[in-house]
Amino acid sequence: MGIFGKANKRTVQNGATVIAHGTCIIGGITTEGSVHIDGKFEGVILEADMISIGKTGEVIGDIKANNLIVSGLLDGKIDCNQVQILSEGKVIGNMKYNELVIEEDGKFEGQGIRKGSNLTSKYDEVENKINNIILSPAQQIEHGPKNS
Repeated sequence: MGIFGKANKRTVQNGATVIAHGTCIIGGITTEGSVHIDGKFEGVILEADMISIGKTGEVIGDIKANNLIVSGLLDGKIDCNQVQILSEGKVIGNMKYNELVIEEDGKFEGQGIRKGSNLTSKYDEVENKINNIILSPAQQIEHGPKNS
C-alpha cells in the first residue's frame, strides 16, 4: 500500500508536549504521549509513554513513564521501564527501572532499584562483622586491661 494507505493509520494519536529552551514550567503533566524538555520543568510528569530531556533541559521532580532518555539534568524520583542516560546526561535521585543504560560520561548519583529484582545485599551483615573485629581491639585499648 502507499504511504497513506489504511495499513499505516494509527488507531490512537498522541501528540508531543514540548517545553522549549528558555521556558520554565512549574506544575504537573499527565499524558499518554511524549514529552520533550529543552527548558526547565519543576513538578510531576505521569503516565507518559516517552520523556526526553535535551542537553539544555532540566527537570526537578517526579517522573513516571514507559521510556526516559536523559541528555540534560534530572533531579528527583524516577519510575520508568526503560531509562537511558546519554553521554552528557546527569541523573540525581532515586530510580526504579526495568532496563537501565548509562553511556560513557553519563552520570547517575543516587539509588537505583530494578523492578521485580530478587537480589539482596549482604553488605550490612558483613559490615557489622568487620566493625566488631576493628572496634574490639580499639575498645580494649581505650578501657585498659580488665583486672579481677
